[in-house]
Amino acid sequence: MREIFHEQSLQTQFMRSGYVRVPMLAPEDTANILQELATLKPDDNFAPQGHGGFDHKFHCSFLDRNVEYKRRAFDLIKSSFEAHIARYLNGYRILSCNFYVKPPGTGTFVIHQNWPTIPNINDTTVTVWCPLQDVVETNGAIQFVPGSHKILPYVEGPACPGYFNNFRQTLIDKYLKPNEMSSGEAMIFDDGLIHWSANNDSDKPRIAIQIACVPADCTPTFHFFDSRHPERFELIEADTDFYLDSDIVDLTRRQPHWKSLGFVENRNRFIDEAEFVALLEQGPALREKIYAEIYNPLKPVTADLESDQASHADTREARATPSESGTEKVTAGPTGFWSHIRSSLPKFFSANASR
Repeated sequence: MREIFHEQSLQTQFMRSGYVRVPMLAPEDTANILQELATLKPDDNFAPQGHGGFDHKFHCSFLDRNVEYKRRAFDLIKSSFEAHIARYLNGYRILSCNFYVKPPGTGTFVIHQNWPTIPNINDTTVTVWCPLQDVVETNGAIQFVPGSHKILPYVEGPACPGYFNNFRQTLIDKYLKPNEMSSGEAMIFDDGLIHWSANNDSDKPRIAIQIACVPADCTPTFHFFDSRHPERFELIEADTDFYLDSDIVDLTRRQPHWKSLGFVENRNRFIDEAEFVALLEQGPALREKIYAEIYNPLKPVTADLESDQASHADTREARATPSESGTEKVTAGPTGFWSHIRSSLPKFFSANASR
């Protein structure tokens, strides 16, 4: 079993809930970062209006097209956080860093899990999320579905929406819980944890830092989805420069300079709320099995995926059902999932064809 935290109490809480809250920055650290941030010049001026197929109204360093800015932001965040993170995490390193800025009156995020960043989706990668001012629900505090990590093997990505696509609003209404935090506190959470944040309805920008951390003994990867081969993902070597030098649109098209590390079977599927509730209830037992496994970087990843998916085989029957609004939901099984992806991709590529 991988020891994620130096402190056993944090490890226990993380395994159960999928996240821990810890003190991270002193007030002077926060002030210094904000002072340096004011000197940075992203192309969107921290207030984007969206572009192409990605209509985002919040600033994210990765989504900005100014590579020089992205590198300066990465260096600032890494130098400010690396020693603090090392106090808590055991054998992890920083992969990527982002500023997230929600201008007043906007910034609702998409409900999601973070993209997997190592080959074995059973192993644990984490995100550190730290606000640079106090946050509450009304100015965009991060919200979690506690215990939603490691309950269903799934790869989310630029062209693959979450497995909860059919009941997103239900997650907001019933399951997501806001976390009020003080400036400089941090949440360290499993990248498989379902999370979201609402609009910033205050009169000031909400600024937060997001840091992706991976086990130091793993090769970082990006799971590339090719609509011509929907049955698989290609594992692309993806260290820090991969995210600094790439635009998100680049990640939807196979780039000739990418280094391939092979392929893994893609068995993504949508589920409904009833199955989600059942998986949440089974979560402790599902995670106990996963955490008990000894991580072996030489073990075939496909075997892991097949084994995990087999444990949920009894819930795979695909069925199209009417939603409350009267429109047809995407079917829960593999056929419905991939037909939904295929129908969505042409719209996206059409929107970005001029790039």
